[in-house]
Amino acid sequence: MSQTRIATRHGAARRALVSGLVSGLVSAMLLMGLAPAMAADEGEPPAPLSLGFMPYLNAEHLIEKYTPLARYLSEALGRPVRVTVASNYAEHIRLTGEDQLDISFLGGSPYVVIGDTYGRKPLLARYEFDGQATFRSVILVAADSPVEDLADLSGKRVAFGNINSTLSTQVPVFMLMRAGVRLEDLADYKHLRNHENVVLGVAFGDFDAGAVAEEVFRESGDAAVRVLAYSPALSTHVFVTRATLAPELRAAITEAMTALRDHPDGPAVLGAISDRLTGFVPATDTDYDLHREILSEVLPVLDP
Repeated sequence: MSQTRIATRHGAARRALVSGLVSGLVSAMLLMGLAPAMAADEGEPPAPLSLGFMPYLNAEHLIEKYTPLARYLSEALGRPVRVTVASNYAEHIRLTGEDQLDISFLGGSPYVVIGDTYGRKPLLARYEFDGQATFRSVILVAADSPVEDLADLSGKRVAFGNINSTLSTQVPVFMLMRAGVRLEDLADYKHLRNHENVVLGVAFGDFDAGAVAEEVFRESGDAAVRVLAYSPALSTHVFVTRATLAPELRAAITEAMTALRDHPDGPAVLGAISDRLTGFVPATDTDYDLHREILSEVLPVLDP
């Protein structure tokens, strides 16, 4: 046999031996956890959870309000929680419906609409104000306005919030309809970006009346406006989660939220959101049946 053929066979044998040794070494490293570049790093921190909001207030205001809650949840859950604010209500509804938000804050009406469109989302907890899990919409007028009741708003200019807002559009339109005032009876009406803009619009005289959440009216402390009418008591805004979130994590979030009232940080976290917020309480789907009734009358008017 020639020297060349012998060298070739010996070289092939050496390569096979080295290949086998490397393969065996890599396998051993994987089993022993010594190959971090090739195996998953089990010590990697969990991905942040998103805590999403529709822009019912300015984004900066919302982030300021809810960052203490995000920090509390981060500590309770052992993973980061980050506040996000959608660019508009429609985007927030879509993100929630498509399960792109881990935790989503919703008004009763968007909750119902999302359930009808995408399927009902698991409920986490709802607000409790002054010991009650209900709140109201208010229709405002200028402090010196001659308007005395809702019927007087016929022929007037009215400011609403986003068209998808529970308390600054849908419930107030329902209130007007029950008072015999249709949208076409108004001299003019506009949907503004958020509740704060509605208060300012009435205070500055751009509109004769406007509709906001009672909480926003109280927080504004604006002496230039007064309440003309209150809505019926409605189940408060609610937090839901994406349908694909692990049930154990869902239960942990609900437990953390409902336990907040008794936590040492509770007063500060709740007070950052509202000085009337006394805690979070469990919610059921039937809590939003009145919203369904209102939407059945209002949606054909707002979206004919």
